[in-house]
Amino acid sequence: MKLALPKFQFRFMRAAGNVIFPGNFHPIGTQRDAEQMVARALDNPLDRPTAGERAGGLWLIVGGTGGFGSAARVALACDHGADTINVSLDAAPNPESSNKIRKIGSPAWHRNVAIERELRNQGREAVSLSADAFDPLARAMVIDTIRARFPGRKLAGLVWALAAPRGLDPRTGKTVSSTLKPLGKPATIKTFGGPEGDQPPQIFELEVPQGTPEEAVATVWVMGGRVVEEWTRDLLAADLLDEGHTLLTISYRGSPLNAPLYRDGLIGLAKADLEFTTRALSSSLHRHVNGQAFAVEGPAVVTEASGGIPGVPLYMALLLDVMGDQHEDPLASMRRMFHTHFMGAEPKPDDECLIRMDDRELSEAVQSALAVRFAGLEVGDSFDPALYRRFMAEYARTRGFEIDGVDYEAAFDTDEVCRVEQDR
Repeated sequence: MKLALPKFQFRFMRAAGNVIFPGNFHPIGTQRDAEQMVARALDNPLDRPTAGERAGGLWLIVGGTGGFGSAARVALACDHGADTINVSLDAAPNPESSNKIRKIGSPAWHRNVAIERELRNQGREAVSLSADAFDPLARAMVIDTIRARFPGRKLAGLVWALAAPRGLDPRTGKTVSSTLKPLGKPATIKTFGGPEGDQPPQIFELEVPQGTPEEAVATVWVMGGRVVEEWTRDLLAADLLDEGHTLLTISYRGSPLNAPLYRDGLIGLAKADLEFTTRALSSSLHRHVNGQAFAVEGPAVVTEASGGIPGVPLYMALLLDVMGDQHEDPLASMRRMFHTHFMGAEPKPDDECLIRMDDRELSEAVQSALAVRFAGLEVGDSFDPALYRRFMAEYARTRGFEIDGVDYEAAFDTDEVCRVEQDR
């Protein structure tokens, strides 16, 4: 089937907090963007790369097709010679579907295909296992596959970059969903809407109701530390963790300007649980394999999820403008993290034992400038069209649009673009 996708399609959903609902993605653009990410790492080598064949060891990345997960994978492979195993559950192409988007799969699937192809071209082993990280049976399958695929090798590290909005409760067989709501009281969120006709984007406020106790428990269940603790326990029991193993759990803590939905919200309870669990796992890893574990606070970045969180598009649009060249995308952040804190360097956690990759975003200068910009925006004001277009272009990139070198007017063969090597 021939298909052309000339434009990124999306709409603002006012009832859901004026979040952005994407309607399509471009598989060639998504693959090209992933190829360019690998090329960036290879074309800009670090001044202290890990030396030697397989010097970086074997790493497992859970959630390795998202923003930080895929970036960590590229950084490990390109900068440090690591072989990588990705565990994720992404919508694969369905050739029999009558829906043209389902027919070609998902951005995450195509991103992963391209990354693995490029890493293999560099001589790295890069494999993916399609599995639900919440499912104990899937976890057992992953362990068996690692043993069979990499006999005699153990994991030098585990990157936990899972940001699933929902997960399976194996006790009931039912799906549990997380909720982005404030804790204890409603919160008023400032955001923008899209342009309408000749009218520029407008600033408005919306009230997000407080989460219920049941939603709080479910959010901690899905996004807290329970599942990574189970993975670590089972990998230890399987004797698959190498001496000096490093566990990194990556998440976003948020800034004072988005605290009501992040650190002070239901998600903040889950993040606190993840951080506490990571510290406990560090003690366990040190005792069993002389290992370590750190919770990593990543910076605010534009990802596929960015448009679906109330208030985040406005925050990101202003942050990109305030930080300019200082802003790090996922790849820049993950490369700096491994180079500065791991892979031959000494970890430099803060007083809470956290690796702060959000240090530049949360600097006093940046946050003060952002606070002034936020305070200057009143309900009904027009939002700067240039800042709106810049954010939307960055968001479109996560869906394979706005990528240099892609002819968006040209039709592509859906079977051809979804064809991959059998050895995955």
